[in-house]
Amino acid sequence: MDAHSSSPPQATAPKLTRHQLAAHLSLSLRYVDELTKRGKLPHFKIGKSIRYDLAEVEAVLRASFHVRAKARKGAKKIEG
Repeated sequence: MDAHSSSPPQATAPKLTRHQLAAHLSLSLRYVDELTKRGKLPHFKIGKSIRYDLAEVEAVLRASFHVRAKARKGAKKIEG
């Protein structure tokens, strides 16, 4: 393969509707709508339709809402 060859196009994951996203995340439709309106969830607006890329949404949720466990004082360190 030479340097000018283009790589094959990557398959894009199907985009989810707000109903599908709410069901997948076990969240209410109202909460998904609220997060979308506040600009917290990345989405595509195609005409009047809203679609979500699951990988993008999960990355944002992890960065914004993930709470790490805190180590207790005096607790033994877990070694792998």
